[in-house]
Amino acid sequence: MIFFKNQERKMPDQLSEQMLTRMFSSFPVKLLLKCRCVCKAWDSLITNPSFIDEHLKKTAARKSELLLFRYYINVELFKGKEHYLLYTDETFPEKPVKELDCPLKCLSRFINIVGSCNGVICLSDDFSGTYTDRAALWNPSVRKIVSIPCANVTFHSHGPFFHSLGFGFDSKADDYKLVRVAYIGDEYFDFVDIPPLVEIFSLRERYWKRVHNNLNYVICECSTSAFVDGACHWVASVTKNGVSVGRVIVSFSLGDELFREMELPKCLVEEYIIMDVAAFDGSLLLVPFMKKNGKEDWFSVWIMREYGVARSWTKLFSFSKEERVERLVAFRQNGEILLAKRGGKLVSYDPNTKKTTATGIVGDARSFYLDTLVDSLVLIGESNEFTEEDASSCGSCSSLMEIDEASGESTEEE
Repeated sequence: MIFFKNQERKMPDQLSEQMLTRMFSSFPVKLLLKCRCVCKAWDSLITNPSFIDEHLKKTAARKSELLLFRYYINVELFKGKEHYLLYTDETFPEKPVKELDCPLKCLSRFINIVGSCNGVICLSDDFSGTYTDRAALWNPSVRKIVSIPCANVTFHSHGPFFHSLGFGFDSKADDYKLVRVAYIGDEYFDFVDIPPLVEIFSLRERYWKRVHNNLNYVICECSTSAFVDGACHWVASVTKNGVSVGRVIVSFSLGDELFREMELPKCLVEEYIIMDVAAFDGSLLLVPFMKKNGKEDWFSVWIMREYGVARSWTKLFSFSKEERVERLVAFRQNGEILLAKRGGKLVSYDPNTKKTTATGIVGDARSFYLDTLVDSLVLIGESNEFTEEDASSCGSCSSLMEIDEASGESTEEE
């Protein structure tokens, strides 16, 4: 910051806002946080929503150089620790650049990462199926977290239920949204004949609203979701007269807030009862891994080459049961693919050489998460704490979380 110290204090006023915007939009977030402290005019510019959007466009064009990796490891009986690590693609997995402290602490094992978009990570403390109803949006770049209030459907208000979540960005409304599909059950957890209750949380509006729907599918509890082409996607069961008769992909567009259906490859629908979805480079992926006969002969990954066109489903690769692959974790920037094996071993697979290499990382296979960390200013002007009102507004919330900043440092300099 020598440049700032050697200039007269009136220097910021001599620079036009247009020139500053052009210059600042190319700066990394870490430097912009320091620039905020120079004067009120610079702070106002950097926290302006239009500048945040402009900075995000340039950041997205450059592509992120950092990866955020999360995994959970047992420390002792019934106790474990989550690790959130920053890497470059070249240094993964040997040498992390930094370890982060996730502000939202799990009440049982590890946090459910619903998804990430534009540097914002959606967190939910519901991975183990507990009725905690605690969720938040976190941007590690600006060290800010926003508490999401409890939804209208809770154990306290409706009794037993299960839900699935989806997170993404509504480009039309310039808004980040969390979608929640909740199935209310009776004492026998018979959800098939009861239509779900669908709610959306809007970051811009700051409340949950009910979405009317004619959804006649059952999305399995805590199913993985994939945000592609402005919509959240899940694998769901088609039911008739209370009986499951097939599988489809259900999408929910964040723009028009409507559900739609996509067909799956018939060969998979006929053989598999459990399938997950994922996203890679703007494309929708399908991961079938549990056959109807209970056997797990093959683990495979499919891609929809042309969005919305069922005949474009193509198998990318597959593994036999002897290779003990349990789940797809992520696609790396170098073309390799991270996979979790049974026993919690994380391996890297090269589709060109067909070779699998151990990463040396061992943890809970369900906890592995890897994605690029977009350097963005989103949430920079938000409050950084859970308030008592947020915690007490939900009857099933069990405790008040005290949030520490991810790096343990102040966001702004004194």
